[in-house]
Amino acid sequence: MRSRAILVGIMAMAMFVGVACGDDDGGEVRSTGSASGSGSGSASGSGSGSASEVAECVPVGDLSTADTTVDATLDEFSIELSTDSVAAGAIGFVAENVGEEPHELVIVEGVPVAELPRDDHGGLDEAALPEGALIGEIEAFPAGETCDGTFELTAGDYALVCNITETEEGGETENHLHEGMATEFTVT
Repeated sequence: MRSRAILVGIMAMAMFVGVACGDDDGGEVRSTGSASGSGSGSASGSGSGSASEVAECVPVGDLSTADTTVDATLDEFSIELSTDSVAAGAIGFVAENVGEEPHELVIVEGVPVAELPRDDHGGLDEAALPEGALIGEIEAFPAGETCDGTFELTAGDYALVCNITETEEGGETENHLHEGMATEFTVT
């Protein structure tokens, strides 16, 4: 009986390691487990894990090359920007996760928040966006951390969203965009 329990534990660890090493092309909704660590999901939406197991920050681009820097405060469930308008160019977003859950920052051009295509969980359906509308993203990173991304933005209107879907205790899903984690941003 004890050897069976050990074998099950080893198999569970092997499955977790295999999932944790998976690829994320950024084209799908990110998922995390519940904040209590008892749900399932991962930052890549392809396996199991908990909110505390989200990968650490992976900066996008080089913040030192940004023409303008915008501070973005991510919390449950809001995105607050230090400014809502900047001049076109290399825009560096410094995202601080002050919440208790992992968050990310997805940048969409030319589609207002109210008109974003949604999936069954109320999250952004990135595949249904017009071609070229998905500019990029700062992938999910843990609570209490700061992560940055630098993106070339032309004049226009943008939606900034957190598109994480997490599984709560009891198996219900919660999408951060659906919960209101979005804001609009203008580049002149």
